[in-house]
Amino acid sequence: MVLVAPTVDMTEEKAQKDLIKKLVGDTATVKDVTSLGKKKLAYTIKKHDEATYLVATVEGTIKIGDVEKRTKLLDDVVRFLLTVKSA
Repeated sequence: MVLVAPTVDMTEEKAQKDLIKKLVGDTATVKDVTSLGKKKLAYTIKKHDEATYLVATVEGTIKIGDVEKRTKLLDDVVRFLLTVKSA
């Protein structure tokens, strides 16, 4: 799950997939991205009161440290949550 700043236009599916691809890198493939829309946050994060919620399904090898570094470099990403689904 990725929370995107409300100033970024995330209405197009291609923009959503491109953002997730930037986060996970070249070693993983983006299977599906679902937008839950723009919602109000429970508390202010990085001076934002609302964010666009994206839920993505990704397959492949992902290094959590690399994802954390990329999210810090992208101002568009407010917060992220990474869960691993075992086979």
